[in-house]
Amino acid sequence: MKIAIYNLTTTTKAGGVESFTLGIACALAKRGHTVHIHGGRAVGGENIVDTVHGQTECVTVFTYPYLNRRYVPNFGTRFRKFVERLSLAIFALVPLIRGKYDIIYIHKPYDLPVALLVAAISGAKAVFNSHGTEFFPGYRWMVKRLYRFFSCSTYNAIDVKLYTSIRPIVLYNGIDTERFRPLSRSKELIERHSLNGQHILISICRLVGWKGLQYAISALPHIDKSLSIKYFIGGEGPYENTLRQLAADLGVADKVVFIGRLPNAEIPAYYSIADVALYPSVADETFGISIAEAMSCGMPVVAGNIGGILEVVGDSGLLIPPKDELAIARSVNTLLMDNELRQRLGISASDRVSQNFNWDMIAERFEQEIGVIGNA
Repeated sequence: MKIAIYNLTTTTKAGGVESFTLGIACALAKRGHTVHIHGGRAVGGENIVDTVHGQTECVTVFTYPYLNRRYVPNFGTRFRKFVERLSLAIFALVPLIRGKYDIIYIHKPYDLPVALLVAAISGAKAVFNSHGTEFFPGYRWMVKRLYRFFSCSTYNAIDVKLYTSIRPIVLYNGIDTERFRPLSRSKELIERHSLNGQHILISICRLVGWKGLQYAISALPHIDKSLSIKYFIGGEGPYENTLRQLAADLGVADKVVFIGRLPNAEIPAYYSIADVALYPSVADETFGISIAEAMSCGMPVVAGNIGGILEVVGDSGLLIPPKDELAIARSVNTLLMDNELRQRLGISASDRVSQNFNWDMIAERFEQEIGVIGNA
């Protein structure tokens, strides 16, 4: 089977949807399918798939120019996204049609028009994987014309059904459990950061407000004073300066270490030196890939009791109400003072991801639902 995965940002940024599109591409390629990624051309022609993900040996990547949304008249965020996506389609449409694909697989609703047009002209089957609820006029009409309609969690599927009266098939996000796995403590990182017996808290994600890291920082003054801690924050984003200022204002800047963007290959080593992973999201995340990656590395997690996060964490972590720094502090105190609980939750977390969210399982489910079996 020949599959085109069409998503502008797979080749221009790192994030949850981007991780999914690359992961499913590689998983399907390893099962014997021909998979091509079609995405946007990053500034200067640099392909972020190669520089950030480093996993394109199994797929072919095509990139095209597009009009960045910040140059689009501001008639609303969704209008800007729509125009940005349509600008990419101007250059990608002909290659998608001439590619003679069996499946055109999209992950953003703004790509529904081009996917359905390619399907109508070339005979490809249009498949859409919902990762959110960015609805717009015409959405209901278009999703009814898809060959298959997936959703990344039951939580998201319910939201979509309320809007469209259609219940998408739940196809969970996958995790590379060979890469994200428990490791022995990294002596190199311990030496690099001059760690001397401190308890390490960690979050690795995009630094945006709805990830809730401001509440994790606000929890630090409430953690038991007998516990020596460092809080590592990995990732980049527009909220970084706000988080730095908050740490300074609360007098905990010496406890917070910003480690910047990390290539996927380096993330497990950082989890190896940590005791607890914090993901106190305040938004209705539809899944939570960063959380699942931490769990896959054997991390006990403290996560927001919201959205699709519940489906990811289950009973393999501690769930807390959103925007509640005291609840975060209590959970951290509990875990740091109970080695047996921390170890048990870490093992349970790793097992949960391995058994429910590994890529082989997700790719096989995809094949079953579209009625095609690979060569794996």
